Amino acid sequence: MNIDKSEIENFDNYAHEWWNKRGPYKFIHLLTPLRLKYISNNLKLKGSKVLDLGCGGGLLCEAMTDSGADIVGIDASLKTIEIAKKHANEKNLKIDYLNTEIESFNYKEKFDAVICFELIEHVPDPNELVRQISKHIKPNGKLFLSTINRNLFSFMFAKLVAEYLLNIIPRGTHTYEKFIKPSEMRQMLENNNFSISDIQGLKFNPISNTFKLSTFSKINYFITALLNE
Repeated sequence: MNIDKSEIENFDNYAHEWWNKRGPYKFIHLLTPLRLKYISNNLKLKGSKVLDLGCGGGLLCEAMTDSGADIVGIDASLKTIEIAKKHANEKNLKIDYLNTEIESFNYKEKFDAVICFELIEHVPDPNELVRQISKHIKPNGKLFLSTINRNLFSFMFAKLVAEYLLNIIPRGTHTYEKFIKPSEMRQMLENNNFSISDIQGLKFNPISNTFKLSTFSKINYFITALLNE
């Protein structure tokens, strides 16, 4: 399996905090509106069948469901999936949550889009993850991916500042050596029959606690890729 068990254990430890807006996942709460905006700019969510890979506690799944999408969310952390199911049930939302990894995922149909946000830098073999994702997307379907660039900026801000100074994500969340340069990500996608249609960076304003899309991709960046026929 293309899973780092220590990563899963780390996320298990904080599973109960997913819906605490001031807790260790504050960063994800702040980022979710921009994530939704980025997807909506590139995909008509209403009526689309979407797989959220590494869905966590379901923040983005619920936002996309509210926008009219038919969502399946999968995560390798059982504790996290249980939290996601509980919260969706409390809001009477129909979301199909499954505790599985992509290699074992066997669904009845392919998806209009797959979401893979802030996940690929946590697996041992990123190329294999992209290969597995390609099996679940319709021809000309879309992959929405976000990850972290690998350079001095990202080490300082995504690792040191975010985890140790601002404490907006739990310490130990990221491993610098697993960060992926856009050029490396492009090669992985092209090797698996994807074509990039959009790439954008994002900036965080620590004063206003807000994110915005940007041409600056030295730290975090989004990619939209189409699966070629």
